[in-house]
Amino acid sequence: MNNEFEALQNQWQKDKSSIESTSYDIEDLFSSIRKKKSWSTRFHYGNISVLSIVLIGIIAFFYFVAPVQELLSRVGVGLMVGGLLTRIIIEIISVSKTKKINMLDDALQTTNDTITFYNFRKTIHGPITIGIIGLYTIGFYMITPEFSLYFETWQMILIDVSYIIGAIIPFVAVRKNIKKEIKILLEIIQLKKRMTEEIV
Repeated sequence: MNNEFEALQNQWQKDKSSIESTSYDIEDLFSSIRKKKSWSTRFHYGNISVLSIVLIGIIAFFYFVAPVQELLSRVGVGLMVGGLLTRIIIEIISVSKTKKINMLDDALQTTNDTITFYNFRKTIHGPITIGIIGLYTIGFYMITPEFSLYFETWQMILIDVSYIIGAIIPFVAVRKNIKKEIKILLEIIQLKKRMTEEIV
């Protein structure tokens, strides 16, 4: 009888330490998820800030410095401004979607929400971003015929080349951050799947 009691006590201690270990693991997972989600939100706010500054700069340039007169040029400016504005709106929607992922929901629901958000961001970074960059570039080159009336050929070549160089540098920086964001979102999904398995 005494042996049975000791065996029962040993089993209880083992189960207790297993439960404590699991709860610590889950707390670590939640902490890790919160940090990754926080970085993702800061990334969106950073994008909104940078894109807003660029948008204000372009509007100010074409309003105060070089107000274009030709219809083609005005359509070009519209494409550039419209592309940037669309991207800013997408980032605002992303912030809103990220805030709707409730970390206090059950693990399965939170995992599903994160997967949905990940698929949304993947679409944004794929065809939508390429489309916006394409429209912005078309818009820029639609302005060049009017600019060529005021600038010499060598200056126009310089402007066109500077656009390409100017586009490559932010593209590389943004691409790096996009890869990091997608990696973090994938890690969140993996962490939440692990958490789900541990809870179950």
